Amino acid sequence: MTHELQAEVLFSRDSARLGGSARSRIASIAREIEQRAATRVRVAGFTDDLGSSTHGDVLSKQRADAVRDVLASELRPTAITVESRGFGERHPVASNATEAGRMKNRRVEISFT
Repeated sequence: MTHELQAEVLFSRDSARLGGSARSRIASIAREIEQRAATRVRVAGFTDDLGSSTHGDVLSKQRADAVRDVLASELRPTAITVESRGFGERHPVASNATEAGRMKNRRVEISFT
């Protein structure tokens, strides 16, 4: 199962600080993870291709870490492994030639098994 969250919903522009509504969305996903008895959770951060690739790599990792930290705090202590990784501008889901495409590429994905 994978949840794709648009970065604009979670973070301010060029920031890794989560907004208030993001926390409730992440808490909802944590409840689903527990209900499905998942044991492994992966959080992946992605950016568009604006700015340097180094900045995108750092920002995507910081965003993935921020989501991972809230997710881990919402999960009851169990044998669930929560990992995070930043991919920067790699693995776009849309074209970076338009703002609409770049918005789709700025995202965090939470997958669990």
